[in-house]
Amino acid sequence: MNIGFQLYQLQEIDTNLDSAKKRIGDIDALLENNVKVINSQDNLEKAKKQFISNTNDFNKINDEVQNKKIKISQSEASLYGGSVKNPKELEDLQLEISSLIKSIQKLDDALLEKLIQLDQSEKLLEKCTEEFIKAKSDFATQNALLMGEKISLSEKIQVIISKRQSTITEIDKSTQEQYGRLRKNKKGLAVAKLQDDTCGACGAGLTASQRQEARSATTLFVCPSCGRIIYGSS
Repeated sequence: MNIGFQLYQLQEIDTNLDSAKKRIGDIDALLENNVKVINSQDNLEKAKKQFISNTNDFNKINDEVQNKKIKISQSEASLYGGSVKNPKELEDLQLEISSLIKSIQKLDDALLEKLIQLDQSEKLLEKCTEEFIKAKSDFATQNALLMGEKISLSEKIQVIISKRQSTITEIDKSTQEQYGRLRKNKKGLAVAKLQDDTCGACGAGLTASQRQEARSATTLFVCPSCGRIIYGSS
């Protein structure tokens, strides 16, 4: 059998094998790291923190309002209950109640503003939660498809490996080593086809005698320009 053709077939097998392995690597990376899920999860965590912060602020202001209302009730009970008779103390109670009422009015304004912020953060939290759930669902669907592809590729690789083992047994050891070195040094392209009297890899023109050598079934011809093996069909 033509040794150049054998190496050319081996190269096609190895190229397909590399391609399948690379795709499996890409699939593994996609399965381990989904940017959309990660981003949506980060947004959800931020929305949760903002909602909790606004809730705490709202509750704090509301508690302060309730405490002041309780204080007003207590002061009014003292003012109108008859237990306090000293005019100065009665005046102080009236001033205190007036001050508390003004303070509550300001707090009510702050409470309304915080309520608006709380409502906005709650809506944002709902939106981020929906986006996160959707991202996880989409990722799960994608994973199922990717896992199916990975299984198919793994089966394909086994077939390719079997074919490679069958092919390489027909090639002598020294030729295998030469091919291996070239494939490593030439970015996977160790064997080029003779195309229109030129090297199919680098495009260098070949003489008639060189083309004849490239078509030899028993010897290998190496491109004088790029150093790759050139296979020319008879």
